[in-house]
Amino acid sequence: MQLSGTSMLITGASQGVGRALAIHFAGLVRRLTLVARDRSNLEETANLARKRGAECHVVPADLSDYTSVQALTHKLANPANRIDILINNAADVTSKPLNATTDIEIEALIRTNIGGPLALCREVAAGMTAHGAGYIVNISSLAGYKANPQQTVYSVTKAAVNGMSDALDAEYAANGVRVMNVALSSVGEEAGKIHPHAFAARLQRAIERDQTELYLSSLTKWLMRAYRFYPPLSRIRRST
Repeated sequence: MQLSGTSMLITGASQGVGRALAIHFAGLVRRLTLVARDRSNLEETANLARKRGAECHVVPADLSDYTSVQALTHKLANPANRIDILINNAADVTSKPLNATTDIEIEALIRTNIGGPLALCREVAAGMTAHGAGYIVNISSLAGYKANPQQTVYSVTKAAVNGMSDALDAEYAANGVRVMNVALSSVGEEAGKIHPHAFAARLQRAIERDQTELYLSSLTKWLMRAYRFYPPLSRIRRST
């Protein structure tokens, strides 16, 4: 997909990977809609993005709050707010044993990581299918392929994101809308991690090539595919 002249929506854009994506794509797309909970941090991201030439709109929203999500999707229903590319980046992580995870935490993770993104996909895809083109990017995690100890609920939500991407791509492909699933690994500015801006460049190339999967290394790609299609591999433990 060609990025020039397009309109992009990025969730979780107030910091970290989301901010890096906003700054990177600001030099490539025509308009950015930036979504996150924190307005002040969103405005900071928008100011950085505007310096790279994009028109930026800030929309504070909490994906764990269905009322907030409904308000956001209502705004997107306006034809003037047409979105060509959606990047579902926002996510919550709770790293604790399941027995120590409260019902409120479980519900918040499910709403933020599955319910909110799915509602956005539904709303945005309606406009995309009407125009016969569009791109949805769902940021998943290696935990969605090989569950992490102490991250049961988070791993479950990211496995659901994998399935959501597959199902939506199958549903919308005939209408010109593609859906990409991103198996995100360690991203950050620390040594040994992929720099957020390097990840943004990788994602740009994947969108331009119309990919429906993105892994950040060949080894990760084949390991995660093996875990995905033969789950018992992920449960193998080294004998001691």
